[in-house]
Amino acid sequence: MNPLIDVQNISLTIPTGHIFQKKKTILHDISFQVAKGTSTAYLGTNGAGKTSTFRILCGLMKADSGKVIFDGHAMSGGLPPKRFGFMPEQPYFYKNLTPQELLTGLGKLSGVDSNTLKKHVHVWAERLHFTKVLNQRLSTCSKGQVQRVGLAQALIHQPDFILLDEPLSGLDPIGRACVRDVIHDEIKRGATLLFSSHVLDDAEAICDQVIILKEGKTVFSGEIQSLLSSNDIWVIQASWNHQPDGVQEHGEVKKFIDGNYHIQGSSIASRNIIIQSILNTPGADLISVGAEKKTLEHAFVDLLHAEEGGTHASHP
Repeated sequence: MNPLIDVQNISLTIPTGHIFQKKKTILHDISFQVAKGTSTAYLGTNGAGKTSTFRILCGLMKADSGKVIFDGHAMSGGLPPKRFGFMPEQPYFYKNLTPQELLTGLGKLSGVDSNTLKKHVHVWAERLHFTKVLNQRLSTCSKGQVQRVGLAQALIHQPDFILLDEPLSGLDPIGRACVRDVIHDEIKRGATLLFSSHVLDDAEAICDQVIILKEGKTVFSGEIQSLLSSNDIWVIQASWNHQPDGVQEHGEVKKFIDGNYHIQGSSIASRNIIIQSILNTPGADLISVGAEKKTLEHAFVDLLHAEEGGTHASHP
């Protein structure tokens, strides 16, 4: 793997309290890599350290220890501004500015020349559907419109690395679809994406890699598909007068309104035992057998539950 971002042993503590100062650890010696041209979801529960990681990458916070290497070079004060674009979870802009003025100013800071910048502003306004408010004060724009302007400022200079913190927050379904399409286009262009979201369906649809944090520690880093395919759920539908032996021990049994039973098993071995038990029981009928693929949300919850129980997830 050829990493664009290589985070090595980052730790961060912050002071707490007013009179008696204590320290709270936010990040515990985390390490991960993001390969060039990949799209990676950066996930965790509230307070896991996602936003703090992003602030360190942007140079808005300084880690207590560890280092960040970008394209082979160690960074001392955040990533190079001309090569990355950042959208925070809650974009805050000067409300008296128009999107046109905001994007022009930030585009110049990102190194886009004036002639190119004028064209880029209109292109992004059209792509992200805020052309109608381009010359309207941001104070009069909706939350969704401000969110799309925030994404435009992160992408206007066509950065190599895109860092997005909850970019789909506050958008209606049409806006979400538009933003997802734009992000997919940027990945096709060759940009590298690190993307944080609490809506895991979005992360699964956009990204092919995933990094999962729990309480400031990395608990998984690898391909999303390897996480989803690790344990398929087998769903068996059957009917019976008396429950076959062994079914309850190897699966979760639920009776539905139609009178049939649905049994969920977590492995091929359990599936086979349940099926054989049903077939060997007089008066029991096997109706259907199917695999229910895990979603990223299911896998995320299962992984964090396993960590709470002391079982460490494998890192492919």
